[in-house]
Amino acid sequence: MKKICALLATLSLFAACSPEISWKEGPTGADGKALQTLTLRNVPAGARVWFQELFDNHELVEGPVSEIHHFQGTTFWFDVPEGAGKEFTIQYKGRPLPRRSWAPEGFVLQVKGQKDRPIAATYTFRDWEGTQPDPAFFAKTYPVQPTDIIPTPKRAAAPQERPAGWYRLTIDAQGNTSVESADEDGARYAAVTLAKLPEGTKDVVIEDWPDLGLRGFMLDVVRDFRPKDEVLKVLDIMASYKLNLLHFHLGDDESWCLEIPQIPELTSFGAHHELPDWDLKETRGLKPQAGGRIGVDTYYTQEEYKEILRYAWSKGIAVVPEFDTPGHSRAAIRSVEAYIRRTRDESYRLQDPADTSRYWSAQDFKDNVLSIGLPGVYKFYGLVFEEVKRLHAEAGAPLPAIHIGGDEVPDGAWAGQDKKALKDRFTHRMLELAIEKEVKLAGWQELVQGIRPETLVALKPQLLFVNAWSTLGENAKLTYQLANDGIPVLLSNVQHAYVDLAYSNDPKDIGLHWGGYVNEISSFSLQPWKICEEVALEHPENIVGAEALLWSENIRCFDNATYQMLPKALGIWERAWNSHPDWPTEEAFKADFDRFYSIVSAREMPLWDRAGYCYKKR
Repeated sequence: MKKICALLATLSLFAACSPEISWKEGPTGADGKALQTLTLRNVPAGARVWFQELFDNHELVEGPVSEIHHFQGTTFWFDVPEGAGKEFTIQYKGRPLPRRSWAPEGFVLQVKGQKDRPIAATYTFRDWEGTQPDPAFFAKTYPVQPTDIIPTPKRAAAPQERPAGWYRLTIDAQGNTSVESADEDGARYAAVTLAKLPEGTKDVVIEDWPDLGLRGFMLDVVRDFRPKDEVLKVLDIMASYKLNLLHFHLGDDESWCLEIPQIPELTSFGAHHELPDWDLKETRGLKPQAGGRIGVDTYYTQEEYKEILRYAWSKGIAVVPEFDTPGHSRAAIRSVEAYIRRTRDESYRLQDPADTSRYWSAQDFKDNVLSIGLPGVYKFYGLVFEEVKRLHAEAGAPLPAIHIGGDEVPDGAWAGQDKKALKDRFTHRMLELAIEKEVKLAGWQELVQGIRPETLVALKPQLLFVNAWSTLGENAKLTYQLANDGIPVLLSNVQHAYVDLAYSNDPKDIGLHWGGYVNEISSFSLQPWKICEEVALEHPENIVGAEALLWSENIRCFDNATYQMLPKALGIWERAWNSHPDWPTEEAFKADFDRFYSIVSAREMPLWDRAGYCYKKR
């Protein structure tokens, strides 16, 4: 009994002395900055405290700490000086909190000679006045018929030449079912439709087909990782809406998510997350991702990846993996440096140690751009292309293309060099690799911008698609300009398709807002053939599809992911299937949306409830 009492006393003392952090949201001053307060208890002098926060700077106002330092990306740190006390407070000015999910998180205590320890944080938020309600949703409820499903079956007969994916589903008065289809996809879509019809449906004929050839979803697993089983659930959701493309974002600044055995550091280092050492060097792995978790691995083994490929293809979904270049490449760069330290083999080097460029990327990185003049860059991506091609072949799944990004190279990169000439050389070399390895390419819109006409001419036949994503303001013309120039365009318009953006400015919501807010109305309102009145679409055949996109900077779990997908992504997927909405007036649009939302509420939401999916409820 004495031993038990002593143990309980020790545990009680340990708990009483455990580090604690509380964060309090403060008011916004006349300078537009908010006064935020951090209170720390039982944090020893000489310790270092790390945390994660999206897109902020920290101007100290009060407290014993000398400075809050930025490391890379979302990662910040400060040292606790002698004499700080058992409890102390730091006040700093930062950006006003746009939503509660943007508060500092992922606090970790670092003490020399000890194991790094996460610190639980508590939060006090202000009552926020000025929340703007969503636009009028669901103004009128329409009766839902047995054949009302998402995506909506066509209301017209097929053209004389039956398009790809066409099917005719007939259920006679006795309940007997027959299916005609133009191809294997059409038969699959007929089966999906049949599964969605209420039990006992009789005496109906549905003739249906997709308008756009590529109908997809981009899943970012780099900023917040989704394990294999969750990816399979995402594929289930995709298949239920007759999608055929998973754009799989696997390589970026924060992590490299696919095992490549020839360079094991890509995953043992580039997908393993630990705090930097005391001298601020990443020797055990990359810094934590936005969520701040340490000691975690964020990658798929080759067998897991092949399982994802097989499962996707069994549902008619092809996977296009993405490894972003030449910016957004920090995980690859740092992993190869770890490989070089171990092997002394510099043949894969991705960044020149002599590069003195100073820049700040869109996601607050200062070292994420490839030195594209190095031969190691092309040896490395040649290896990646070979491995990806082999994995798809072994899985018996197609490889429509490898997405190489091409976006957001920050100003200041490649200092002292001809950036236009460098980019053109890089694009040409990646094109040569693709031709050599017999794979097509995909990329963001920047991939085809700013290169020589002869390089673009050579690139076009090798492209599966480019994502037209930055389509605000003057860039509204870009979608049709690209298509008219012979470039295959996958509609990815931020104001319609970026489902990671918050539904509204409700502080309890999650998501970013740099491109505005995206909700069910925003996604449903996309009109593929009326995007820009200033530019006529001369080559509609080059609008090859549409996808919804989920970036994961503000995602922390599978529930977050499905909440952002459902129901807002359904508008994009509806428009990819039915790309010619008939809205002669605003009233016609509202009525059509209300019919759509009536179906979603009556037919889809009960299915999500049964599957246990988290989603936005009105």
